[in-house]
Amino acid sequence: MRKLRVVMIDGFKPAYLAYAPYLRSLVEQHQWGSLEMTPGHWGCIQTLFEGRSSILSIFYKHKPTLRFIRKFLFLRFFGGVGRLLIDMLINFPRFLRGEELFKTGKIPLRQLSSMDISVGKHFAKKKWISFSYFGALDELGHLYGPTSEEIKKAVRKIDAQLAGKKFDLIFSDHGMVAVEKVVEVPITRDCFIDSDMARYWGEEKILAEIKKNLPLDDGAILDWPDKQFGELIFMARNGVLLYPNFFNKKIVKGMHGYDGKHPDMLAFYVLNKKGTRKDLKVHELHTQLMEMKKQYGIS
Repeated sequence: MRKLRVVMIDGFKPAYLAYAPYLRSLVEQHQWGSLEMTPGHWGCIQTLFEGRSSILSIFYKHKPTLRFIRKFLFLRFFGGVGRLLIDMLINFPRFLRGEELFKTGKIPLRQLSSMDISVGKHFAKKKWISFSYFGALDELGHLYGPTSEEIKKAVRKIDAQLAGKKFDLIFSDHGMVAVEKVVEVPITRDCFIDSDMARYWGEEKILAEIKKNLPLDDGAILDWPDKQFGELIFMARNGVLLYPNFFNKKIVKGMHGYDGKHPDMLAFYVLNKKGTRKDLKVHELHTQLMEMKKQYGIS
């Protein structure tokens, strides 16, 4: 059965075409452009392949499926070995179900035990898709920054690997922004501190007090409809890193997950069809992907 051949380059932004001669040759002949994604993490990928999403972050309060962690709180006294065991306990059943695997970073175990994971199987792993993934740019962007020599070298390597590869869609899920400022946010008993947003749950009086102590000059309150991701959500402005947070062991040089409209946050796509530059929003690319699927008679 014919499948749509989809290639994802994690963290590739249009500016990286300067270091990618093969991809530059593609955009001279094919429809391509920048891609405006949704804020946060993973929701943009679900929107691309399924048309819509309410996902803002990986961990949220849905069903406390990680409640069993409460039996293993003692592992917090065993440093990296204890955290490795926690990750294995969480990910082994996910591996058996064919779901995405996630590291828990520095998430306090008491907070972790009240959470659920919003992502099951990767949204691109469908029967009608042949999916390839390149992930080096995301990790390097965090470690060295989006304009580093390490990034340029990795872009050239990925570009060479793509040369001649058959595809229907090549896309990225986000760009990468250089971290320009680091700010602290309140850490409470019922919160979740991502690198780029702080999420809180609780009574209105408690949330109002937390809001007073947020660095609102460096971000804004995000009105997200699904309160399972946070009853009070502070989204940092582009280039601001929240630190300490529940993931980064040290201050990183690049971050994403901010406002998808920011030039450095724009993702990239190229379709295997003749055309010129056409900048799209992610739901618009979903529509074109479904049209391509129909064109090839893929069910």
